[in-house]
Amino acid sequence: MSDGASPQRQGKVGADKAGGYVETRLSAGVLASNLEYLHRCPICHGDDLRHYVRVPSLFNEGEFIRYERCRDCRTVIRNPRLPPEYRLARYEEPEMPPEAKQLNAKSQVHYAYMMRQVERLLPEGCGRRLFDFGCGAGGFLVEAKKVGFEVMGLELSKDLAQHVEQVHGIPVFQGLVDDPSFADETFDVIISSQVFEHLLDPRGTLEEVKTHLRRPGLLLIEVPNLYDIRERLHKGRMMDDSHLFYFTARSLARMVREQGFEILKVQEGLRPYRFLRNADQTPAPGLMELGASLLSLCQIKTGLTLFARWR
Repeated sequence: MSDGASPQRQGKVGADKAGGYVETRLSAGVLASNLEYLHRCPICHGDDLRHYVRVPSLFNEGEFIRYERCRDCRTVIRNPRLPPEYRLARYEEPEMPPEAKQLNAKSQVHYAYMMRQVERLLPEGCGRRLFDFGCGAGGFLVEAKKVGFEVMGLELSKDLAQHVEQVHGIPVFQGLVDDPSFADETFDVIISSQVFEHLLDPRGTLEEVKTHLRRPGLLLIEVPNLYDIRERLHKGRMMDDSHLFYFTARSLARMVREQGFEILKVQEGLRPYRFLRNADQTPAPGLMELGASLLSLCQIKTGLTLFARWR
């Protein structure tokens, strides 16, 4: 899915009063004047945004993407970015390629391991209705269903939502979380894997998602890690056109904590179990957590996973 943006490419798009042409910069086919320029950080509302990196677009040859870093919360944001209506249509309408609907074996191992941790962290007396915000092809929901959770997903892509329901028999709400027709749905566990980095307003969305969580509910959020060892070795290597935000463990925890959650655990280390062939081989969570923590202390970090409880 092409979501590239750049204020670098220019083209003649109209005549001026003298009969010449006005050079107007373009971004993935969108006029630069229509791009959204952020003057404050959407995460902490700080107004000191500094240049972080400029990288080539992954999708649009010859274009570049600019990222800035908030001096307050240290989150990196894409700036400028494509307008909301453009991004919404790009996610909702297209038919997804077959590979986007297939469940990846390594990812399933990861989801199974995450569900073991969810079960360990479930507050006493908590129910087992689980919601996956941005469920994609349904991999996380499949593993949650295997261990006895009543599951439901939300997915903006019409094609993926239909696929999960038809192939896996799991109910999926197709649309946005603030849709009035979804307002009465409540859950004991809410998970979201690799979604918050794509959102226009992660803070506001989390506030809306929270209204669907029963106390003392459990929240799990996974996002790319700005302190990924690959990013530290080569700045900009992790930047993806479709990502609007790159969090650190501190900035993600700050955003979640300010929404009234108690942070239970944050994981950053390399995950050795991802190299296993299937979920049944996954070692005890305690052993894996120790290994990941040791790797994190050595600054060998990859993903970023946060568990929290609504106080």
